Amino acid sequence: MTLILEILFFSGIALFLYTYVGYPLLLTFKREKTFPMDDAFEPTVSLIITAYNEEKVIKSKLDNSLTLDYPEDKLEIILASDGSMDKTVQIAEKLPRVKVMSLERKGKTSAQNRAAKEASGEILVFSDANGIYSQDAVRKLVRNFRDPDVGCVCGELRYEGNSQEGLYWRYEVMIKKLESRTGRLLGANGCIYAVRKEYFVELPDEVISDFVVPLKVFENGKYIIYEKEALAWEDHPLETFQRKRRIILRSLQSLRHLRLLLNPFKRRNLFWQLFSHKILRWFMSFVLMSVFITNALLLKEGIFYEFFFVAQVMGYLIATVNLTARYYLIVNAASFLGVVDWIKGKRIITWSVDR
Repeated sequence: MTLILEILFFSGIALFLYTYVGYPLLLTFKREKTFPMDDAFEPTVSLIITAYNEEKVIKSKLDNSLTLDYPEDKLEIILASDGSMDKTVQIAEKLPRVKVMSLERKGKTSAQNRAAKEASGEILVFSDANGIYSQDAVRKLVRNFRDPDVGCVCGELRYEGNSQEGLYWRYEVMIKKLESRTGRLLGANGCIYAVRKEYFVELPDEVISDFVVPLKVFENGKYIIYEKEALAWEDHPLETFQRKRRIILRSLQSLRHLRLLLNPFKRRNLFWQLFSHKILRWFMSFVLMSVFITNALLLKEGIFYEFFFVAQVMGYLIATVNLTARYYLIVNAASFLGVVDWIKGKRIITWSVDR
């Protein structure tokens, strides 16, 4: 029995260290690909902004979109209102050059599907209603599409104010940049990413689009890269737990639409990345619980286990005063419930955002 507990204990520690240290370290040894870009490249672009009851921020977002550094005759701006019941649509309709789509409430992914069908641009840029772009953000995104092998480009999202995501988000950005070196970036920032329209795939309503759309592009033989100079700013989220729980559930729901990429025999490198970056993190709460429980059961086996147990308890107590540690615990608690929701067959298609 002791041997089994020790195997579970040390396996859990190994998985934790591999996920947060080993995986990024291995990425640094991957051969970097070169993706040529051209700052003068100006394809037609459709900026698709999805919104549900965003009257507080939609004017600022659209004003920002209308003043972007990109030729007016090549930039189409589409507001896809997902059944908004406030003044979002009325505000947008008063502004020039904005194509307003007042849609039935079916969720963000459905709204993006409908807007993409109506879009005329060669490049689709997807954005949220509260994301403010740098003036050259669109230009920085599309310059990468000069390379015909690039099918999707993710911009950099930055949080304004004192965000509890802090160090954790900076770590995530580092991982994105490392994955981008080989053209296999896993997912995008929903607030700022671009896709060649010819490779955009319509998705079921329950799928989390900014995770699946880029991977579908890769499935079609094109690369996904990160553009660190294409910037978008958002206020830090007011609510973390339910948002992360929803994201994990919808991400797990989305896996069944990535069956080809989840085949380790046909897509070995991408499967390794999906498992290391996404799946292990979604299930990390189970790893942490396993380490804690087996550690408690091994306390009589020596001073090492006593020391490690005290260290774990101290780590969890630190979360009561340290924002980064607290955020990490919140994310893992949300992930645990997201996995439970997934096992129970729960579906989330629509939701409300607290601004």
